[in-house]
Amino acid sequence: MSDLTRRAVIGASATGLAATVVAVGPPATAAPAPAAAAVQPVTRGATLYRRGRFAKRRTRAFWVAGPGVRLSMKLVAVTDLSSGGARGSLRSFELTFRARRRGPEQGTYTVSRSQFAATSLFLVPTDASRRTYRAVVNNR
Repeated sequence: MSDLTRRAVIGASATGLAATVVAVGPPATAAPAPAAAAVQPVTRGATLYRRGRFAKRRTRAFWVAGPGVRLSMKLVAVTDLSSGGARGSLRSFELTFRARRRGPEQGTYTVSRSQFAATSLFLVPTDASRRTYRAVVNNR
């Protein structure tokens, strides 16, 4: 004889019915992401990443903004890349920013100020206090 019992058949039928009801239920919707986790738009215009645009604003304060971050930083240097970049290149250079207080982790942030289109830069802290940051622009 078979090991199939009435109880096994009813149990299997109930499980199958429950799975069907769950699968046919209302469609699931994703919860909106919290505002702090919103992704910042990334700028793509090549003209935004030219040396002269930053060099004429050296010593000026910029707003650095990202998810949960808004901090004032001063652009303190616009220099040649230490390796592989042509001296004085308009398209390949390094930016150094300084903040008065501890800044964010490394990441992509929007840098802006009055009369300056918001520009995305990947900023990397270069000291333990996270007050000095560098960004490399390398558009060969």
